[in-house]
Amino acid sequence: MDKAIEYRSKCKHFRTLIIGRANAGKTTLLKKVCNSIENPEIFSPSGEKLDPTVVQESSERGIHDIEYQLIFRSNPQFIFHDSRGFESGSLDEIETVKSFITKCARSKKLSDQLHAIWYCLPTDTNRPLLEADRNFFGEYGNGKVPVIAIFTKFDGLVTTAFGELRDKEKLGIKEAKNKKFERAQEKLKTNFIEPLEATASRPSD
Repeated sequence: MDKAIEYRSKCKHFRTLIIGRANAGKTTLLKKVCNSIENPEIFSPSGEKLDPTVVQESSERGIHDIEYQLIFRSNPQFIFHDSRGFESGSLDEIETVKSFITKCARSKKLSDQLHAIWYCLPTDTNRPLLEADRNFFGEYGNGKVPVIAIFTKFDGLVTTAFGELRDKEKLGIKEAKNKKFERAQEKLKTNFIEPLEATASRPSD
Protein backbone atom coordinates (compact mmCIF):
# COMPACT_ATOMS: atom_id res chain seq x y z
CA MET A 1 0.00 0.00 0.00
CA ASP A 2 2.88 2.37 0.81
CA LYS A 3 4.34 1.78 -2.65
CA ALA A 4 0.99 2.54 -4.26
CA ILE A 5 0.72 5.80 -2.34
CA GLU A 6 4.28 6.71 -3.33
CA TYR A 7 3.61 6.08 -7.02
CA ARG A 8 0.32 7.96 -6.85
CA SER A 9 2.08 11.01 -5.43
CA LYS A 10 4.52 10.96 -8.36
CA CYS A 11 1.96 10.26 -11.06
CA LYS A 12 -1.47 11.87 -11.11
CA HIS A 13 -2.59 10.10 -14.29
CA PHE A 14 -2.80 6.52 -15.57
CA ARG A 15 -1.71 6.52 -19.22
CA THR A 16 -3.14 3.75 -21.40
CA LEU A 17 -2.72 2.86 -25.06
CA ILE A 18 -5.82 1.19 -26.46
CA ILE A 19 -5.33 -0.97 -29.55
CA GLY A 20 -8.04 -2.55 -31.65
CA ARG A 21 -9.54 -2.74 -35.09
CA ALA A 22 -12.44 -0.52 -36.16
CA ASN A 23 -15.74 -1.35 -34.45
CA ALA A 24 -13.99 -3.34 -31.73
CA GLY A 25 -16.02 -1.61 -29.04
CA LYS A 26 -13.17 0.59 -27.81
CA THR A 27 -15.24 3.71 -27.25
CA THR A 28 -17.96 1.75 -25.44
CA LEU A 29 -15.32 0.20 -23.20
CA LEU A 30 -13.74 3.55 -22.32
CA LYS A 31 -17.11 5.10 -21.53
CA LYS A 32 -17.93 2.19 -19.22
CA VAL A 33 -14.59 2.42 -17.43
CA CYS A 34 -14.94 6.18 -16.99
CA ASN A 35 -18.66 6.04 -16.19
CA SER A 36 -19.51 8.48 -18.96
CA ILE A 37 -22.09 8.84 -21.71
CA GLU A 38 -20.12 11.66 -23.33
CA ASN A 39 -17.23 11.42 -25.75
CA PRO A 40 -13.77 12.24 -24.38
CA GLU A 41 -12.12 15.61 -24.72
CA ILE A 42 -9.06 15.59 -26.96
CA PHE A 43 -5.76 17.24 -26.11
CA SER A 44 -2.49 17.67 -27.98
CA PRO A 45 0.73 16.24 -26.45
CA SER A 46 1.43 19.71 -25.01
CA GLY A 47 -1.97 19.79 -23.29
CA GLU A 48 -3.81 22.10 -25.70
CA LYS A 49 -7.50 21.26 -26.00
CA LEU A 50 -8.43 20.40 -29.59
CA ASP A 51 -11.66 20.86 -31.51
CA PRO A 52 -13.17 17.34 -31.82
CA THR A 53 -14.81 18.18 -35.16
CA VAL A 54 -11.43 19.05 -36.66
CA VAL A 55 -9.93 15.84 -35.28
CA GLN A 56 -12.85 13.84 -36.69
CA GLU A 57 -12.45 15.42 -40.12
CA SER A 58 -8.74 14.58 -40.10
CA SER A 59 -9.51 11.00 -39.07
CA GLU A 60 -11.99 10.64 -41.93
CA ARG A 61 -9.22 11.71 -44.32
CA GLY A 62 -7.01 8.96 -42.92
CA ILE A 63 -4.97 11.29 -40.70
CA HIS A 64 -4.67 10.16 -37.09
CA ASP A 65 -2.24 11.06 -34.34
CA ILE A 66 -1.57 8.44 -31.68
CA GLU A 67 -0.07 11.24 -29.55
CA TYR A 68 -3.50 12.80 -28.99
CA GLN A 69 -4.64 12.44 -25.38
CA LEU A 70 -8.25 11.37 -24.79
CA ILE A 71 -9.61 12.40 -21.39
CA PHE A 72 -13.12 11.96 -20.00
CA ARG A 73 -14.35 14.74 -17.74
CA SER A 74 -16.01 12.12 -15.54
CA ASN A 75 -12.65 10.46 -14.80
CA PRO A 76 -9.69 12.72 -15.68
CA GLN A 77 -7.21 10.42 -13.92
CA PHE A 78 -7.12 8.28 -17.06
CA ILE A 79 -5.31 9.43 -20.21
CA PHE A 80 -5.97 7.28 -23.26
CA HIS A 81 -4.17 7.04 -26.59
CA ASP A 82 -5.91 5.37 -29.53
CA SER A 83 -4.08 3.35 -32.19
CA ARG A 84 -6.74 3.60 -34.91
CA GLY A 85 -5.76 1.89 -38.12
CA PHE A 86 -3.44 -0.63 -36.47
CA GLU A 87 -5.66 -3.44 -37.72
CA SER A 88 -4.71 -2.62 -41.30
CA GLY A 89 -1.41 -4.38 -40.73
CA SER A 90 0.54 -1.81 -42.74
CA LEU A 91 4.17 -1.36 -41.76
CA ASP A 92 3.67 2.38 -41.25
CA GLU A 93 0.91 1.87 -38.69
CA ILE A 94 2.80 -0.86 -36.85
CA GLU A 95 5.95 1.26 -36.75
CA THR A 96 3.91 4.17 -35.36
CA VAL A 97 2.71 2.02 -32.48
CA LYS A 98 6.18 0.63 -31.83
CA SER A 99 7.73 4.10 -31.85
CA PHE A 100 5.10 5.46 -29.46
CA ILE A 101 5.62 2.60 -26.99
CA THR A 102 9.40 3.04 -27.17
CA LYS A 103 9.18 6.82 -26.71
CA CYS A 104 7.01 6.45 -23.62
CA ALA A 105 9.31 3.78 -22.20
CA ARG A 106 12.32 6.10 -22.49
CA SER A 107 10.65 8.95 -20.63
CA LYS A 108 12.19 9.68 -17.25
CA LYS A 109 8.94 11.12 -15.93
CA LEU A 110 6.59 8.47 -14.56
CA SER A 111 3.58 10.51 -15.65
CA ASP A 112 4.74 10.46 -19.30
CA GLN A 113 5.36 6.73 -19.36
CA LEU A 114 2.86 4.23 -20.70
CA HIS A 115 1.33 2.28 -17.82
CA ALA A 116 -0.77 -0.27 -19.67
CA ILE A 117 -1.84 -1.43 -23.11
CA TRP A 118 -5.44 -2.55 -23.58
CA TYR A 119 -5.73 -4.73 -26.66
CA CYS A 120 -9.38 -5.03 -27.72
CA LEU A 121 -10.41 -8.08 -29.72
CA PRO A 122 -14.03 -8.27 -30.91
CA THR A 123 -15.37 -11.81 -30.64
CA ASP A 124 -18.37 -11.38 -32.97
CA THR A 125 -16.29 -11.89 -36.10
CA ASN A 126 -15.33 -14.61 -38.55
CA ARG A 127 -11.71 -13.39 -38.44
CA PRO A 128 -10.65 -13.90 -34.80
CA LEU A 129 -6.98 -12.86 -35.04
CA LEU A 130 -5.70 -10.66 -37.85
CA GLU A 131 -2.12 -10.66 -39.09
CA ALA A 132 -1.52 -7.39 -37.24
CA ASP A 133 -2.65 -9.01 -33.97
CA ARG A 134 -0.30 -11.95 -34.43
CA ASN A 135 2.56 -9.63 -35.37
CA PHE A 136 2.12 -7.54 -32.25
CA PHE A 137 2.02 -10.46 -29.83
CA GLY A 138 4.49 -12.56 -31.78
CA GLU A 139 7.17 -10.45 -33.37
CA TYR A 140 7.09 -7.02 -31.78
CA GLY A 141 6.31 -7.59 -28.14
CA ASN A 142 5.71 -4.83 -25.65
CA GLY A 143 8.73 -4.52 -23.35
CA LYS A 144 7.86 -3.81 -19.74
CA VAL A 145 4.39 -2.41 -20.35
CA PRO A 146 1.68 -4.89 -19.31
CA VAL A 147 -0.69 -5.85 -22.12
CA ILE A 148 -4.26 -6.76 -21.21
CA ALA A 149 -6.29 -8.56 -23.87
CA ILE A 150 -9.93 -7.47 -23.66
CA PHE A 151 -12.51 -9.56 -25.48
CA THR A 152 -15.41 -7.38 -26.59
CA LYS A 153 -18.85 -8.02 -28.07
CA PHE A 154 -19.23 -11.40 -26.38
CA ASP A 155 -22.99 -11.12 -26.81
CA GLY A 156 -22.42 -11.39 -30.55
CA LEU A 157 -20.42 -14.58 -30.05
CA VAL A 158 -23.25 -15.99 -27.94
CA THR A 159 -25.68 -15.24 -30.77
CA THR A 160 -23.38 -17.02 -33.23
CA ALA A 161 -23.11 -20.02 -30.91
CA PHE A 162 -26.90 -20.19 -30.61
CA GLY A 163 -27.23 -20.13 -34.40
CA GLU A 164 -24.73 -22.98 -34.77
CA LEU A 165 -26.55 -25.10 -32.22
CA ARG A 166 -29.84 -24.53 -34.01
CA ASP A 167 -28.71 -24.77 -37.65
CA LYS A 168 -25.81 -27.23 -37.58
CA GLU A 169 -26.73 -29.45 -34.65
CA LYS A 170 -30.50 -29.13 -35.08
CA LEU A 171 -31.15 -28.52 -31.38
CA GLY A 172 -34.47 -27.20 -30.18
CA ILE A 173 -34.77 -23.58 -29.06
CA LYS A 174 -34.80 -24.39 -25.34
CA GLU A 175 -31.80 -26.73 -25.50
CA ALA A 176 -29.86 -24.33 -27.71
CA LYS A 177 -30.50 -21.50 -25.24
CA ASN A 178 -29.24 -23.68 -22.39
CA LYS A 179 -26.02 -24.52 -24.24
CA LYS A 180 -25.24 -21.27 -26.05
CA PHE A 181 -23.06 -19.72 -23.32
CA GLU A 182 -21.01 -22.89 -22.91
CA ARG A 183 -20.51 -23.10 -26.68
CA ALA A 184 -19.53 -19.41 -26.82
CA GLN A 185 -16.93 -19.98 -24.09
CA GLU A 186 -15.51 -22.91 -26.08
CA LYS A 187 -15.25 -20.76 -29.21
CA LEU A 188 -13.60 -17.97 -27.22
CA LYS A 189 -10.99 -20.37 -25.90
CA THR A 190 -10.31 -22.03 -29.27
CA ASN A 191 -10.33 -18.93 -31.48
CA PHE A 192 -8.77 -16.35 -29.16
CA ILE A 193 -7.31 -17.47 -25.84
CA GLU A 194 -5.29 -20.48 -27.02
CA PRO A 195 -3.78 -18.69 -30.08
CA LEU A 196 -2.78 -15.73 -27.90
CA GLU A 197 -1.23 -17.98 -25.26
CA ALA A 198 0.89 -19.57 -27.99
CA THR A 199 2.47 -16.25 -29.06
CA ALA A 200 5.93 -15.14 -27.99
CA SER A 201 4.66 -12.06 -26.13
CA ARG A 202 1.43 -13.36 -24.69
CA PRO A 203 -0.88 -10.97 -22.80
CA SER A 204 -0.31 -10.45 -19.08
CA ASP A 205 -1.91 -13.00 -16.76
